[in-house]
Amino acid sequence: MKPNRMKKVLIFNPFGIGDVLFSTPLIRNLKDKFPNVSITYICNRRVYPLMKSHDLLDNVLVFEKDEWRDVAKKSKAGLLSKFFSFRNQIRRGRFDVMFDLSLNSKYGLFFKYCKIKKRIGFNYKNRGRFLTHKLDLPDGYCDKHVANHVLDLLRFIDVEACDYKFDLFLPDDAISRCEGVLEKYFLDKDQFLIAVCPGSGDSWEGTAYYKRWAKGNFIDLCQRIHDELGAKVILFGSNAETEICEIVYNAMKVKPLNLCGRVSLDEFCGIVSFCRMVITNDGGPLHIAQALGKGGVAFFGPVDEKVYGIYPPNDNYRILKNDVECRPCYKKFRFTGCDYHKQCLDIEVDRAFEAVKELLK
Repeated sequence: MKPNRMKKVLIFNPFGIGDVLFSTPLIRNLKDKFPNVSITYICNRRVYPLMKSHDLLDNVLVFEKDEWRDVAKKSKAGLLSKFFSFRNQIRRGRFDVMFDLSLNSKYGLFFKYCKIKKRIGFNYKNRGRFLTHKLDLPDGYCDKHVANHVLDLLRFIDVEACDYKFDLFLPDDAISRCEGVLEKYFLDKDQFLIAVCPGSGDSWEGTAYYKRWAKGNFIDLCQRIHDELGAKVILFGSNAETEICEIVYNAMKVKPLNLCGRVSLDEFCGIVSFCRMVITNDGGPLHIAQALGKGGVAFFGPVDEKVYGIYPPNDNYRILKNDVECRPCYKKFRFTGCDYHKQCLDIEVDRAFEAVKELLK
């Protein structure tokens, strides 16, 4: 596609933190090839704080499935009104091209109804049947990083992709707000701070346990980081991870700062930008650390780190895993359970502590 032929692009991604950050190299490639293109991004409400200040986006819209469900429960008329309002908003955008990253035929049909002529995305289990241009994903994302799969879609507009890192732009007021948060707890951004996320993996809900290194290990590791390295540990997590963080907090002799459930997503990003590194299970905090240029140690169990891990590969991270025969067992977007007592996450504290020390060098 010639640079002067594409003026307005829509990207739709209803998923979580990692999936949205995986799509940011797509945005930068589009701006490289089409400097004057206007890009609108649709994401869910939780991820919106990460995208609202993105320097390369002209507009960011929110689509939240739960809000639509709530409206549908109250009134069919209200749902129809919301549907037509959203449809008209998209039609007014007069988009030349859209990238549908939803893997869902219902959304594909909706955007066809919005009269976007060129609709690009993936075809998994025939869910891309309403797209005009699609790549087959018979086995889901596999063999290479999700970001590379997304960049493969650029072939439909004749763009050769570059492997850019993830982008994350903090809001203008984020740094000052986050400095204020630390000051409240008698800390400042120039101290030796390490962010620790003992939860992560909220999207797995009841099976998130299988993505997480043992709480007792986190307790021992945090204690050694304080005692032997002299760092101040800051615990982070969502509201759903409060119990995990409280267990770690209560077990430590010298208390860390527990900010689990107490800061917004953009405040989390701001405070992480002050930290020397992030220690986390596989999940959103790892990808935020990458986007902020922070090193980290991450524990990977059921999920393939080649597909959902570091991108592009670099030496600022240590991925810790136990390569048993059954891993990775998360395939085709499904986790089918574990009969091996989480052996893939049977990682010694000594090994994790050595990884932390290596990165600090």
